[in-house]
Amino acid sequence: MQDSTEVRTAPDGTTLEKKPSSIERIQRLERLEQERLEAKARKAERRRQTIAGVKPSGGRHDLVDEIEQVTKFPMALLGIAWLVITIIVLTSDVSGSASIPLVGTLFALWAIMLAEYLVRLVVTPDSRGYLKRRWAEPATVLVPALQGWHFIGIEKMSLLLHEGELRLEAILKHHSLFRVLIAACATLITGAWLVLLFEENAKASNIHSYPDALWWAIVTVTTVGYGDRYPVSVGGRVVAAVLMLVGIGLIGVLTATVASVFIKEHTDANKETFKKGHADLGQQLAVISDRLADVERRLGATPAEVAAVDALADAEAEANRPIEPDQGTSTS
Repeated sequence: MQDSTEVRTAPDGTTLEKKPSSIERIQRLERLEQERLEAKARKAERRRQTIAGVKPSGGRHDLVDEIEQVTKFPMALLGIAWLVITIIVLTSDVSGSASIPLVGTLFALWAIMLAEYLVRLVVTPDSRGYLKRRWAEPATVLVPALQGWHFIGIEKMSLLLHEGELRLEAILKHHSLFRVLIAACATLITGAWLVLLFEENAKASNIHSYPDALWWAIVTVTTVGYGDRYPVSVGGRVVAAVLMLVGIGLIGVLTATVASVFIKEHTDANKETFKKGHADLGQQLAVISDRLADVERRLGATPAEVAAVDALADAEAEANRPIEPDQGTSTS
């Protein structure tokens, strides 16, 4: 069912059309989407300006950029090859004679990437500033699979990682989430240690090492309950009961705190939208108030008084009109 357009008649006899509510909602959604895109563009522009503001140019700085531009595609391919060979070495049952060439290939690929990075570091005239702007780049040498960061831009990637670090810090500070994480980890470690004390030498026990005990503690606290590890002694079962009661509460608090972070972000966004809507409403009410005041002045006024009001309104409009720059006339 389509919304019909409401037609109203103004006091002066002119016809006014009020847009259907569905169209108003669509226009409001379009405005919100446009504002989101503009905010995203402003954020990207700020990043670009931040990178451009601290990145020097000219001389050997340009030479370093040219070297990176030429080598980023080969380095990315070498990074992919390094990852594939690493997976083969770790997952395949290769013999000793076959694994030596593969490991040697991994070392050779890593040496090439390290040499390319050191060349750029030597060529640049400002090594300290280069490392500071690109603090995330050593990770691409230690883990060659991250060579694809060069396509994004190391400066931009460093900035994105810094923003992610700030966001993670804000999340950890939200409702003392960091303390909850510490309490949960301490509960797991202590519970695993205590159950190992009771189960290590118990008859028919299947928990004989700390890794097994820690695995059992994690499975117990998260209520997964695989059943591959379980306490059989009285002391171990008492520890398990305490761990279940305390651990489930901590995990529940942890889950609720993380969820509240996302809810808070959504609520803050809605608050900004409501604030803007209230500001727009205040402006509209101010305009309506001015128009009502004008109508009150006109009611019962003589033609001369009406003309005086019109003249005053014209004078205010002329005073508020922006001054246009003078344009020179061209002579032939």
